[in-house]
Amino acid sequence: MSLSPEQTASPTLDHVLAQLKGVRTLLRGWRACCPAHADSEPSLSIGLGEQGQVLLKCFAGCSLERIVEAMGLTILDLFPDGARIAEQGSSNGMNHHALTLLDLSLEKQLPWKFLFHLGVMDHASGGVQIPYHLADSREAPRYRIRTPLVAKEGSRWNSGEGNIVPYGLERLEDARKAGYVVLVEGESDCWTLWYQGFPVLGIPGAEMTGVLEAAMLNGIDRLYLLQEPDSGGTTFVSHLAKRLTEWRWPGKVFVVRLCGAKDPSDLYTQDRAGFRTAFQQALEQAEPVCLQQARAGASVTSAPASQVSPAIFSLCDLLAWDLPPVRWAVPEILPEGLTLLAGKPKLGKSWLALSLALSIASGGVALGKQPVSQGDVLYLALEENARRLQTRARQLLASMSEVPAGLDFALDWPRLAEGGLSCLEEYLKTHPNTRLVVIDTWAKIAPRTDTRRCTQYEGDYDALTPLKRLAETYHVSILAVHHLRKTGAADVLDEITGSTGLTGAVDGTLILKRDRGQQDGTLFVTGRDVEREQELALRFETETAQWRLLGSAEEVGRTRVRREILDLLREQAAHDEEGMRPRDIARVLEKNYHTTRALLGKMVESEEVTRIGGRYSALLLQSDHTPQRQGED
Repeated sequence: MSLSPEQTASPTLDHVLAQLKGVRTLLRGWRACCPAHADSEPSLSIGLGEQGQVLLKCFAGCSLERIVEAMGLTILDLFPDGARIAEQGSSNGMNHHALTLLDLSLEKQLPWKFLFHLGVMDHASGGVQIPYHLADSREAPRYRIRTPLVAKEGSRWNSGEGNIVPYGLERLEDARKAGYVVLVEGESDCWTLWYQGFPVLGIPGAEMTGVLEAAMLNGIDRLYLLQEPDSGGTTFVSHLAKRLTEWRWPGKVFVVRLCGAKDPSDLYTQDRAGFRTAFQQALEQAEPVCLQQARAGASVTSAPASQVSPAIFSLCDLLAWDLPPVRWAVPEILPEGLTLLAGKPKLGKSWLALSLALSIASGGVALGKQPVSQGDVLYLALEENARRLQTRARQLLASMSEVPAGLDFALDWPRLAEGGLSCLEEYLKTHPNTRLVVIDTWAKIAPRTDTRRCTQYEGDYDALTPLKRLAETYHVSILAVHHLRKTGAADVLDEITGSTGLTGAVDGTLILKRDRGQQDGTLFVTGRDVEREQELALRFETETAQWRLLGSAEEVGRTRVRREILDLLREQAAHDEEGMRPRDIARVLEKNYHTTRALLGKMVESEEVTRIGGRYSALLLQSDHTPQRQGED
């Protein structure tokens, strides 16, 4: 039962309402904007219980814990004399082992004197008191009391008036001298980074980014947002990015993800001696954030498109952005984003994809020629079984010096519309070093299209769009293996099975062709980030099962025709001293006359053949392998 506004006069309620926005009085209770989510229409119901406790309910589904944390309060703050109740509970033995400064020092592997110098001390009611400071070094009115070792398992704010502020405001002058600051959740990561000499500012919680004010960042050019590998970390980054966008903050913003560690404190306890080098490397590898695109949020699957407001920007804004260059999984062939690899069945697509995956996981050389940066790889081998996949991997690894550690496989995966997209996003969140995802084949996870409700083009385009957005959000290359039609087409892209919606939705397209039974093939490369369409010549080496890059298909083909011409002219020279005319050469080799004549002209310039009276002759090889013109002694 809740009491009506006319029946209430509660300091506890007044304190709670003061932390909320858009408060309005109803017949029974109050309504306000929920602080735990982006609430444009008030969805938080507030009332008073019979014992004077404040009752909160969010009709959008936010938990009570998230709502209270976003206000900078604890559950006890909803009860009259909540702090006194907590202290009584501790004194009556409810807290069997109160956390001490020494416990915290041992857990974080930091000197207790260092923490004590920061003002951290044992609290009379049990637990550890962590003071917050204002920019002028005065103590802020609100401080945190931590009772367990892990802050998220239990901590509270002291009761009283005054706003909660970020942790470490008094140290921002050091950040201004350095030109950057790292933004983290909570206090523990601040201790670790301060102890190692990094400038850092702590936000009390993922839902409390509202305590950060634009003026606090004056004089700082770069922000590094540390994203922990959980939903709270995603919320932390997206809320901060939204705030910075609203302020039109002019500096550069980067997202830092730690490989193999949850946060800086965890990384430090794993390797204290190597921490500074490892964290500095993480800063150097941080992903840049385009603030104008951050309005849509960091998660691909978190909100339907109908709830996302389009971001509009001016030409001046566009020209002022410092955008990062395209990141390539394989230089000039496989860029960041969604790429389609198409080819006819049983001609080597899967061998090519698996070879690329192994090269990237090891940080070696792709296609025998292209150096690639190391990164983790997820390979969805959806048309294979474990035995066949093992056999293929062993055959490819026979030509490598070691087995790479950063390659994961899956033989089954839900379709995108049936949870597959969420599973893929969750993997990318927990594996921030992922550089390539291979889907072999696309048909196995493609959503089922209802052609009664949309055209095939619309169905194909809409099916690939979420996957493309996922690749852009997490800055990875996604390679989807697909098939070609049985019949050819004037435009090579029209040979891909399905509608043009497939090639319209993806960022890049690779088309692999090889005559059955032949080793040589071609790879057609095109895409939005490919400056010049190209057709590459490849050779499939049966013994190693590796595809090798030979070069441009045009150059390789021209070299092959040159050899055929030379062989023909040398064979003819044994029977005829006069040489051959271009038309006869083209007829015998079944080549185009005009192309053959032009190539012969280039061969004369390179002194491979001679031309006398419209007839061409090969330069014979002497015993020392130097060319000799026909007729010379």
